[in-house]
Amino acid sequence: MNRHDIKDYIREHGLDGFTADVGALLEGTTLPNGAQIKMRPEDFSLKELWEALAPAGYTGPLVALRESGAMDATGFPTITEKLLSTAVIEGYSPRQSIADALVPSSTEPKTLTERIPGITMMEGPKIIPPGGTYPTIGFSDKYVNFEQALFNKKEGYAIEVSEEAIRFDQTNMILSAARDAGMTLQTERERRTVRAVLGIGEDTGSTIGGVYFPSGVDTALYRAAAFNLRTDTTPIYNHPGQTANSDLENYTDLQEVMTIHAQNITDDRLLGSGRPIAWTPDRVLVPVSLASTAANIFQAMGVTVINTFTAGTNNEIRTSQGGNALQTLFAGATPQPYSSAYVDEVSATMWAVFDSRRAFVRVNIFPFATFRSAPGYGEMRDILFAVRVREWSRVIAKDFRFSLLNTGAA
Repeated sequence: MNRHDIKDYIREHGLDGFTADVGALLEGTTLPNGAQIKMRPEDFSLKELWEALAPAGYTGPLVALRESGAMDATGFPTITEKLLSTAVIEGYSPRQSIADALVPSSTEPKTLTERIPGITMMEGPKIIPPGGTYPTIGFSDKYVNFEQALFNKKEGYAIEVSEEAIRFDQTNMILSAARDAGMTLQTERERRTVRAVLGIGEDTGSTIGGVYFPSGVDTALYRAAAFNLRTDTTPIYNHPGQTANSDLENYTDLQEVMTIHAQNITDDRLLGSGRPIAWTPDRVLVPVSLASTAANIFQAMGVTVINTFTAGTNNEIRTSQGGNALQTLFAGATPQPYSSAYVDEVSATMWAVFDSRRAFVRVNIFPFATFRSAPGYGEMRDILFAVRVREWSRVIAKDFRFSLLNTGAA
């Protein structure tokens, strides 16, 4: 829209009407005749907006108008905030991120010191003799917290609009920076999520820690002693006839994971021995280097077993097994495989199997948001105003019993 169109629209509908309609058009709206219409931020020019909205006859510095407090009355900051916010969201939203697929559960606590509560497994049912009293069930509290995981971890940007940017009409450059800001926040969110699933809370390195805080204590999520960490040196269990390692090669490696969980990981009931947990993992996270291997395993229509004998007669016996064996292993609810370059960043052989809702939760202190900076921001640098973009969230583990990590290495 050029400045003459904007002035004509304001003359007919008023400044408030123009501001509201711009917001509706940027989001997409339906006209009275049923036609769908949506405008993009590039359909506007910051210079044309300013020339249309500036007070009649004003020719002084834009920053002087802002410092006098008269700029807000023009509607220019409000309109520009809508343009920049729309561009940021466009950069953040369309990207095919796997963050929410890996960890769909989230919570928004009121303070950093809140706990995510749970209870230990209750006692097993008791025998009740004829005419006997029903025994009382017992349980105790348990919890994880997240203060250490989120402390000093707020992230964001300020997208500044200077007087020069308007004078020289650098609209496209500013909108491009806004989209890049949104895309970067989304990328970082996905990277943090992937690393948390691998048990890594820090933004650098590969040390397992900073994700799981039972009773407030930073504890490694994956540990050999907890039977949820497999290495080539200590694979815990191997399918008969398969190499003793923790690599992802075929469907038997998933069988190994499920067998380890069934035979070693138990609940935390108060009385009596722990019992196996009915575990239904719904996610498998692999590096890009193993993406095709995972796809072949989960999408195979059947399995062919080849038994090779020593040199002599009848070198091979081929046995065709109808149907994918994983359908039986996972009771028809086969996990969804996901790949990410952020796994390769840690290890090209590492892969994890987990229950996305029972193993992890995303803690949102400040969900992704955009808003205008306070008056006076950047006044010594001729910054007219700025839009801030921020997010403050981390993924933490709720229980080590519902995820298992395979390093694929010693």
